[in-house]
Amino acid sequence: MNKPKLVMVGNGMAGVRTLEELLKLAPDMYDITVFGAEPHPNYNRILLSPVLAGEQTVDEIVLNSWEWYTDNHITLHAGKKVVEVDRVKRIVRAVDAQGAVTEAAYDRLLMCTGSNPFMLPVPGKDLKGVIAYRDIADTDYMIETARTHKNAVVIGGG
Repeated sequence: MNKPKLVMVGNGMAGVRTLEELLKLAPDMYDITVFGAEPHPNYNRILLSPVLAGEQTVDEIVLNSWEWYTDNHITLHAGKKVVEVDRVKRIVRAVDAQGAVTEAAYDRLLMCTGSNPFMLPVPGKDLKGVIAYRDIADTDYMIETARTHKNAVVIGGG
């Protein structure tokens, strides 16, 4: 029997939590595929500040390991950003950093893309070193930058 295909766009906390509940209620209901733009398994974004402070590691804030996806028969396309949803053909298209395209057909589509940080519309917002703080890449960038720079300015504190 062919199971319906569920594709989830986004690999964040809310979306994966939805999958966890779905797997509890109906573990064999769907053939599940997940696309995540970041090259990481699901992690607790709220704990990025302790990673930045050196109090925790990225591995310690992972919520669902690579094995969790495998154990639950979920196809995870990490590091692949969805660039198109063809609603007529019911296909999701994503690209990786090298531009390679990955497609997945769906019967049900779950969009869990989160949000993008707001950058103030002020002069200098596009200068090198001015970033929004949202993900592991931003954390790594700040840790690396702190090795060669002594001062920083934080605007906002959400």
